[in-house]
Amino acid sequence: MARRSFGGGGGSGTAAVTPAVRKSAAQLAKVALGYVQEESGTVRVEDYVTVLATLTGEAALLAADLYDIETSTITPGAPVFGDAINCNLSGDQSDLAKCPADSVVGILVSELVPATVPLDLFRPLDGLYAWVAASVGKAAWGNVTTSVAASNKPHVMPLRLAYELRGAVDAAQSKAGLARDLRHVVCAVALADCLKQVKPACDMSMAVTLAMEVAFGTAKMAPMSRAAFETVARSEGQRKQQ
Repeated sequence: MARRSFGGGGGSGTAAVTPAVRKSAAQLAKVALGYVQEESGTVRVEDYVTVLATLTGEAALLAADLYDIETSTITPGAPVFGDAINCNLSGDQSDLAKCPADSVVGILVSELVPATVPLDLFRPLDGLYAWVAASVGKAAWGNVTTSVAASNKPHVMPLRLAYELRGAVDAAQSKAGLARDLRHVVCAVALADCLKQVKPACDMSMAVTLAMEVAFGTAKMAPMSRAAFETVARSEGQRKQQ
């Protein structure tokens, strides 16, 4: 896979995107970039997009406040569904034009259309919801099913990176004094900033498709708890010693 370098991007705005939200999102995007950046300074675009799409999806799930991650008996990676998650993703709407300004889709459309991408790069939401419902749990454990070409598939595992960067999202929100229920707003703005940034380096149809599928797929996947992460880490350590 070829490695690409890219520059910065501008931004528009909506009433949901306050200066505090934008500042928090910029901090989070910087952390995400560092997560996938190589020593040479180059970044695999697909992985950068996947990191922020993953954080956005988990944020939509966590902001729904359906259960406590650390005490839940739901197996990490298992399918999770709920209207509250859909409300954070799109206002539980299937019409792009009707998504609330503070939903993930509403923010992405407001931030990206038309300066960065045309609206028709966003696939119909009813089709996306159907795709996720049919494909969740079908990928290898901890991963999300995507329809992009094999060469564009993520090289990072959403379930694991969501756990590893959960603290970074907490810190970005806390530093800006933002409420927990704005978690998905911050992450969606960071994802939009990422998509603006990578535009010169990739096919934006691929990037938007990847972002939406990963965000929606992660939102419907039970997160990893601290205990689960430690169990996986121990298992990996034992395999390396054998």
